[in-house]
Amino acid sequence: MYKCFIIDDESHAIETLKKYAADSAHLEVISSSQNPLEAIKYINENKDIDITFLDIDMPEMSGLDVADLIYKNTAIIFTTGHAGYAVQGFEKNISDFLLKPISFEKFLKSVTKVIDKIEGQKPQTLPKNESYFFVNPGIKGKMLKVNYDDVEYIEGLNNYIVIHTPQNNHIIYLTMKEIEAGLPTINFIRIHKSYIINIDKVTMMEGNKIMIDKMILPIGSSFKDQLLKKVNSNIIKTHR
Repeated sequence: MYKCFIIDDESHAIETLKKYAADSAHLEVISSSQNPLEAIKYINENKDIDITFLDIDMPEMSGLDVADLIYKNTAIIFTTGHAGYAVQGFEKNISDFLLKPISFEKFLKSVTKVIDKIEGQKPQTLPKNESYFFVNPGIKGKMLKVNYDDVEYIEGLNNYIVIHTPQNNHIIYLTMKEIEAGLPTINFIRIHKSYIINIDKVTMMEGNKIMIDKMILPIGSSFKDQLLKKVNSNIIKTHR
């Protein structure tokens, strides 16, 4: 599921997009706001919103200005009732543009385009002959080599992450979104806004908790379906 946020000063516009998202197979609206400043704070603090539907013409703050403050943490689809904003919109770091009134067909076409772009930026398998990655531990000129197989889980804490391995815990100044984009999805999956796990290291799963070695981690409700999909594909079932 792709997590979405809606920013619009008109409540009926928000409700329309919520309905369209609910009718789509891959979208979940995490939250919405008629207050641009509240929305900026939420998106930049959580850093787990995949797509933001952003109205341009709002009285308190222009969507063009909002885009400048959130584009690093989310893909943006501009929504507006004025076609004249299109040129200005595409000069920003946005993924697509929807002109109001928005039909479900146009909504779906735009979302599909943006999802394809998001997926195209993710590595789907381990690079050939590469079983490791490098990160900067915060010391100028120094690079730390980390083996994928050594990573048990990754924890997000404010503006940095902790890579947990049996040998050491490495503090790295990356966001969860940045590290997630660089990990092979065949091994790693996000289970919570603060946790990415190496599925090979899981020893047990029960309810909304998952165990890695002796560490128990929470499973976020918005991430559970994707995790169960991966787990269920590897369950050995009886035919009796």
